[in-house]
Amino acid sequence: MKPEQRASRRTLVLGVLCGLVVGMLLHRGLMNESALLRHLSLRSVDQATNQLIQHYQAPLNQNTLTEAAIQGMVNSLDEYSEVLDAQAYARLMASTRGTFAGVGMQVGLRDGSFAVLSLLPDSPAAAANIQVGDVITKIEGAMVAEWRLSQVIDQLRGSSGSVVNLQLQRSVPDGPLDRTVDVDVVLVRQMLEAVYLRTRLLENRIAYARADQCYDTLAADLTAALYTLTDLAAENRGDTALRGLVLDLRANPGGSLTCAVTSVDLFIDSGTIVTTEGHQGVEIYQATSSTPFELMPLAILVDGGTASAAEIIAGALQDYGRATVVGSQTFAKGSVQTLLPPLANGSALKITTAHYRTPKGRSFSEVGLMPDIKVNALDESAVLAAALRIVGDQADQRQTPNLSNVE
Repeated sequence: MKPEQRASRRTLVLGVLCGLVVGMLLHRGLMNESALLRHLSLRSVDQATNQLIQHYQAPLNQNTLTEAAIQGMVNSLDEYSEVLDAQAYARLMASTRGTFAGVGMQVGLRDGSFAVLSLLPDSPAAAANIQVGDVITKIEGAMVAEWRLSQVIDQLRGSSGSVVNLQLQRSVPDGPLDRTVDVDVVLVRQMLEAVYLRTRLLENRIAYARADQCYDTLAADLTAALYTLTDLAAENRGDTALRGLVLDLRANPGGSLTCAVTSVDLFIDSGTIVTTEGHQGVEIYQATSSTPFELMPLAILVDGGTASAAEIIAGALQDYGRATVVGSQTFAKGSVQTLLPPLANGSALKITTAHYRTPKGRSFSEVGLMPDIKVNALDESAVLAAALRIVGDQADQRQTPNLSNVE
């Protein structure tokens, strides 16, 4: 090898080594800078806490300041992220299983107010002086106007046998105009089971299922209910198959992502159900081949209260042309909240970790889901009539599955 070539080769090797060393030093420098910033941030919080405790005009509690600091951090994120205290965390975990202690009243946002949407039969709310359409104005004497819906729901729940005081506002006819009256109610909470799913058999062997929330076992409960309704149809008409299903997701505020994925999986046997996108990457949830109702005619009812996981269900099945969506524009909540492990003080963070997209890549964050058939979702007879017509037409066009043969 010529001297010139050896020199060039040494130069190249030295250049590569120098580049590696510089890169390692820069990486280490960035890591050290990040660690230093974190150290300074934590130290600043600790210093501020100590200064407040030492110099504020009144005695302060360390735990109270810590909770306020955590609350302040989460409040700076977005409208859906929140801090749950230990009791709220326990109640949320119970509600994802479909069982909790409460008053049996579904509440949702209507024109900026917390309105009573439905009453569970044989519940404390159903036995009290409460009507659908009443607006909750106070809970335990506290005004709720500035609360989040999750706060209202959390306050309605509690331990079985405990008491909650409500003040509601009701519109009553008074000549050509309505007037409002205040209604005070005292309710005793009780254990409520299987409260989120209600089913019945409609005309022409069409099943109806209303899901008030997306909880973890909704898919399993819906499957069992459809088999039960199949047996009922057989008893009434001697037929062994349902002709279709009307799935009512009106006023369903969402719930767990697990619920959305497993519920969609009941009706499609392959393909993407939903994609979540966060700063830690993209996650794709796929359907499985275990699909008991792949051919069942299906209509889904939605309205302005249909949100989050409920929008995932409706949007995915709409994308595949698997269901006809009936009603009005949905809530437009295209974000995923994750419940993180409890902190040392017993509280837990429920924060936005990703945004979801339907199989066709749609996000509902701005406009919500638009129905295939627009019907005033508050007009019960019109909504059900439209859904029955759609499911009946689908049933006439395809072979209806025999549920009694599904294993």
